[in-house]
Amino acid sequence: MSKEKLLATRNAMKRKKPEFERTDANIFNQFRGTWRRPKGLHNKMREHFKGHKGPPSIGYSSPTEVKGLTRKGFVPVLVSNVGDLQNIKAGCIAVIASSVGMKKRITILTKAKENKLTVSGVKDIDAYLGKVNEKLTSSKKVSTEKKEEKKKKIEEAAKVKTEEKKDESKK
Repeated sequence: MSKEKLLATRNAMKRKKPEFERTDANIFNQFRGTWRRPKGLHNKMREHFKGHKGPPSIGYSSPTEVKGLTRKGFVPVLVSNVGDLQNIKAGCIAVIASSVGMKKRITILTKAKENKLTVSGVKDIDAYLGKVNEKLTSSKKVSTEKKEEKKKKIEEAAKVKTEEKKDESKK
């Protein structure tokens, strides 16, 4: 089978795949969204009883030729600095690491734009960079305003103290 057909079948299979939950997830809220293998002697899920959710099995897995690829068939490459962008070849997509800060993220995105690379999680690099720059400038403006307010309060407190000292010296 061709890669496109395998991707299409995998995507169709993943749409049908259920969310596997623990036994009694419908009873206890803390069990929701987690999976533990059923091990009890009389556990209905382990014994595949009708009316009980099924456990994960090999039948839900995707074809081996397209395992690890994105939905569109790209190989994800983790990028944590600008130098890692050189490892990206044709058929790959950049995934910026979550530990990367905003300043380094901006430099990575600008370099990716220059090299005409696709980045996972960013539809339009220009729009994203504009939004981030706007956010940074507004946060800088807010921080400078807070600093100015703090200075004014300190100056007012100093004026009040000097006035109190003058009043005490007059008495």
